[in-house]
Amino acid sequence: MFTLTLDPPEVSPRLAVITIDRAGEKVNTITPEALAEVEQQFASIEATPGLAGIILISGKRDNFIAGADVEVFAHAKDRREIEGFGRRGHEVLARIAGARVPIVAAIHGACLGAGLELALACTYRVCSDSPKTVLALPEVMLGLFPGGGGVTRLPRLVGLREALDMILTGRNIRPRAARRMGLVDQVVAEEALLPAARAAAGKLAAGKLQPHLQPRGDVVRTLLEKNPLGRSLVFRQARKTVERKTFGLYPAPLVALDIIEKGLGLPLEEALKLEPPAFAELAVGETSRSLVSLFRRSNALKKQPVLDAAGARVEGAEVRRLGMVGGGFMGADIAVVSAEKGIETRIRDIAADPLAKALAHCKAHFDRRARSVGERHVFKARSRVSGGLDLTGFNTMDLIIEAVPEALGLKQDVFAQLEAMVPRTTILASNTSALPIGAIAERLVHKDRVIGLHFFSPVSKMPLLEIVKTPHTSPQTLATCLRYAAQIGKTPIVVNDGPGFYTTRVLGFYLMAALEMVQAGHSIEAVDRGARMVGWPVGPITLLDEVGIDVGAKVSKTLAAAFPERIHVPDTVDQFLAEKRFGRKTGRGFYVYPPEQRGLLARRERKHIDPAVYGYFAGRQAIAEESHPEELGERLTLIAALEAVRCLEAGIVQSSRDGDIGAVFGFGYPPMRGGPFRHLDAMGPGAVLTRLAVLRERHGATYNAPELLVRLAREGKNFTSFDIGQGDHA
Repeated sequence: MFTLTLDPPEVSPRLAVITIDRAGEKVNTITPEALAEVEQQFASIEATPGLAGIILISGKRDNFIAGADVEVFAHAKDRREIEGFGRRGHEVLARIAGARVPIVAAIHGACLGAGLELALACTYRVCSDSPKTVLALPEVMLGLFPGGGGVTRLPRLVGLREALDMILTGRNIRPRAARRMGLVDQVVAEEALLPAARAAAGKLAAGKLQPHLQPRGDVVRTLLEKNPLGRSLVFRQARKTVERKTFGLYPAPLVALDIIEKGLGLPLEEALKLEPPAFAELAVGETSRSLVSLFRRSNALKKQPVLDAAGARVEGAEVRRLGMVGGGFMGADIAVVSAEKGIETRIRDIAADPLAKALAHCKAHFDRRARSVGERHVFKARSRVSGGLDLTGFNTMDLIIEAVPEALGLKQDVFAQLEAMVPRTTILASNTSALPIGAIAERLVHKDRVIGLHFFSPVSKMPLLEIVKTPHTSPQTLATCLRYAAQIGKTPIVVNDGPGFYTTRVLGFYLMAALEMVQAGHSIEAVDRGARMVGWPVGPITLLDEVGIDVGAKVSKTLAAAFPERIHVPDTVDQFLAEKRFGRKTGRGFYVYPPEQRGLLARRERKHIDPAVYGYFAGRQAIAEESHPEELGERLTLIAALEAVRCLEAGIVQSSRDGDIGAVFGFGYPPMRGGPFRHLDAMGPGAVLTRLAVLRERHGATYNAPELLVRLAREGKNFTSFDIGQGDHA
């Protein structure tokens, strides 16, 4: 994994370059074997006569170190094994931090988790200004904290508030911001990275350069962080924020806060000792195990193979040119994400106004990116996006994605027009969120090249791509779309065709159940709060407003037509539509959204429930006291989980693995549960049936158990064993 290049004795200053390159892997990760190699490398060069400095650099194209290998945690036998790995890592990093010569980390690409902790132990950090360079401590996303020195070294380097922001959110830091906050010492062009690192190492050795060992602060930082009272205030506020956002469902942020607060009152060596045992305790907990499981399974999905009828692997073609039909925000988002990954993209709309808005949306996206990474890094991506009012050039596209309004006849017309003009090899995809792909392709001759590519908004942030195949979709079409997902950095799940597919179908039942709760007399606040109390990122009523009640109405009516005995769209929805209560985009839905005020004296008003909305629920009798809103959240979560089971039962989703990833990444099923199937497995199918019997008696047939769940409980199995029985061992 590590290759050493040592300057000849006559070179002054004499430097050693250690190149990190894990063989056979796309990214570098830290493993127990890697730690042993680090020690060997340092033992071999520290005694080198005349050695002035060491440079650590990656041999990977766009990756420094992506963190610790999660397989270490996933396969650890017990807590002691994880703690031992942590202590070993601390010993190695202490050796780096205490080296007799300066060590410079030359960072290009992803520098995450243990990779950044390694860099923090170095004397000096130089990073490239590439958009691919990002620094972060994302362990909180796995139910952990930066246990390789991150919670101890980072506050001492960049200051308490900056460190808490990074550690508690896991957010990415770009090179310019990293330089401003003191996380890195120097930012240079990618091609100048190694020369700059060599120059820095030489100057450090000669005493002509000093690293930024203390954060460059302001008056507020001095008042808050340089005295016990100020630090206590910062920690108290941080705990309140964490508890408000997580409802106590995620222990890692609070553990991290405790260790940071204790550690700041101790010498560095003593503070570092607090990390390994606390990290190991979290790593064996159910929250972390669920989140690590999601991470591992999502990585497996990115490598899923496509087989033809004979069982041979089919390789997908690279998408070089993409056509977008429909210039809404979704179409524009897909265009910019594709263009940033090197794909030539053209947007077509039939009217000038929506086309202009789509191109303006693209421009705004690239303007934001330019402010973050510099104009020269977005110039090429900007030039890859174009637009027009006709289909000029679409006969050269590898892939065309339709994103026109949700009307079956309109989509059929678009596909028929495209088939008449494009080559046989062009893939035709729909971004519909609910209409069956087979129905959209009904009038086409070559149905084998038709597929669904269901993106989620905002496309730049949502990681999931739901790929919908019909009985006619060819293996080559599917393989190319999986390769396209990899090109644009999305996690794909492959589902079979049907109304609402998987994600929209499950979400539709969840949202309609929330409206039924309001109809039954529960307050909107209680329904939304209840969902958040059990781990949903936003409440279902808020989500309806965010998605758009008009969009939700079309989807729910499609589902109601397919499942009339199980889903009902209340008249409330049509009344909202008649009055153009579409949600946030029109300023009012279930909530009222005050117009944004600008200026120094502007008072920011928050959204609030519109009391008038209760009048749209005919015959509703308000419940006087909402004593246990979390029970509403539990019921909503079970409804989503049961519909996920029915999708697996019907063959819409192909495995519980796919169902878990689709639910968490697609619509926010509580992540700490690991997805609906892992959640039901943790409860135990038998215990779930017992709970459903109670809820069915109180609330009716909504809580009928799917036959698959009943069968698994009867046979003493769970959904993991079901996957194995189907041949899915991921």
